[in-house]
Amino acid sequence: MKTTHYFFIAIVIFLLFPLVSVFAQKNGETIFKETCAACHSIGKGKLIGPDLANIQDRLSEEWIIKFIKSSQTVIKSGDKYADSLFKAYNQIPMPDQPNLTDEQIKGIITYIGGESSTSNTSTVSPAALTGDSKRGRDLFVGSTRFANQGAACNSCHNVDMNGSISGAALAIDLTHTITRLSAAGVGAVVSGLPFPQMKETYNSKPVTPQEIADIVAFLTLADMQEAALATTPYGNYLLLGGLAGAIFLLAFYSLFWFNRKKGAVNFFIFKRQMKSV
Repeated sequence: MKTTHYFFIAIVIFLLFPLVSVFAQKNGETIFKETCAACHSIGKGKLIGPDLANIQDRLSEEWIIKFIKSSQTVIKSGDKYADSLFKAYNQIPMPDQPNLTDEQIKGIITYIGGESSTSNTSTVSPAALTGDSKRGRDLFVGSTRFANQGAACNSCHNVDMNGSISGAALAIDLTHTITRLSAAGVGAVVSGLPFPQMKETYNSKPVTPQEIADIVAFLTLADMQEAALATTPYGNYLLLGGLAGAIFLLAFYSLFWFNRKKGAVNFFIFKRQMKSV
């Protein structure tokens, strides 16, 4: 009798478990459409905020929950990726959702995952690709054209790096942009086009995910090389070289000083004249 009872419970759980999953997704769908859909799409491109397709594969569930409940708290905590998203999307703060429970947000994530698998998006996250720093440098300086014929990055930006052509100063210097925004943040900025000039330049000629990964790889290398140069004691070398040069010049001029003609020329002429008187 007891075995039959347990068997019946197992059958009920087996039958109801899919319904619980569907209900969670249904609830997540409702909340997404009421709360998130005004700013975000799933596989249909960027709106006010980024496209959320496959976000569950790029970010941890814990991070997503914290960000949805209070994005500004995450940004102010020093999270570079959160800060880069904020800057990449025109610094428009995402409304906090403190009233959503963890389970409700998990339902939203489940819904996004389900919609991502059925959406027609072919977007590839630059973070999932391996960048080539050499190709990124060529794209940055214009030696290699972008696939969609967009302008070279150094038309507006500069990077201080050995072997790279100096760029323009129309926009911010990107030498240390990886330190400031992180690699993921830089990728978000290039894909998100947060600045009017960037949007005007690349909106109709978008940079491909692979090209973004290559540029990020180049900027990462530039950041590392510049940091290494900053730690090299060139100032000490210049100081020691200057001192050594000064000592050499003093020694060199002293040779002429000791062999100089002593006394005025007029004095010897005067002495000769006095003797002849």
